[in-house]
Amino acid sequence: MDRYFSTSSAEFKAHAHVADYVFWDANITAQDIGLCAAYASLQRFVKGEDLYIPPRNVTELQAILRNYSDHVVNSLCSQVVSRVALRNSNGWAVARAQSARSLAAVLSKADNAERLVALHSTPQAEVLVSPLHHLIEEDDYAFGSGAVTPRQIRSN
Repeated sequence: MDRYFSTSSAEFKAHAHVADYVFWDANITAQDIGLCAAYASLQRFVKGEDLYIPPRNVTELQAILRNYSDHVVNSLCSQVVSRVALRNSNGWAVARAQSARSLAAVLSKADNAERLVALHSTPQAEVLVSPLHHLIEEDDYAFGSGAVTPRQIRSN
């Protein structure tokens, strides 16, 4: 994570503070939540948590990070002591915007986006093929106007 957010970055500091004091510190702002969400979403991606379909390109990476970030923002906005202040100041939207800015800054640096896309990608040589693929033909399922009924798999 040091490659993306150093220990002196605002995101790291916000993540450390919010993680420890979310239930007790009434001074946590929407900016803090947004910075924390950026760090937590990138950390979740790097660890591969809940990543069932890895991104194939930068656009898909951005969508995954935005989704992860929204989860963190929603969770923190519901837990933070100053919920009323967040609601009155449109805190949810401010936190999402801050998180998006932080993630965009990380992805625009050097080769971070390409490195993150490649982090969980499977090389073509490792793609699994069923050992029975040669026994299944294209027309093994008859698609007529009625119900779909599977046909017997032919063996040689």
